[in-house]
Amino acid sequence: MNTKNQISLICQFLKTWRSSRHISQESVRHITGIDVSNYENGRSEPGFHNLQVLCDFYGISLKWLIQITEETDSGLVSLKEYLQKAMTRE
Repeated sequence: MNTKNQISLICQFLKTWRSSRHISQESVRHITGIDVSNYENGRSEPGFHNLQVLCDFYGISLKWLIQITEETDSGLVSLKEYLQKAMTRE
């Protein structure tokens, strides 16, 4: 799996999850200390620590997020299904 592709999918998932719950980037930054705008716009990639903090904040297991990202990257789950999971967190 292409790591850059996986990180991009993770960032896209987190952006969709955040916006579907009407949480502003400012709120995320205020509570976590992490400015997600660069991650969401593909200008930089989050490190493991920041991913873990964001997953904790969003109530998502990092293990689950990585698993669903791998399934999407390998074609087992479509991008539409992947983003639907972000919106519903199923």
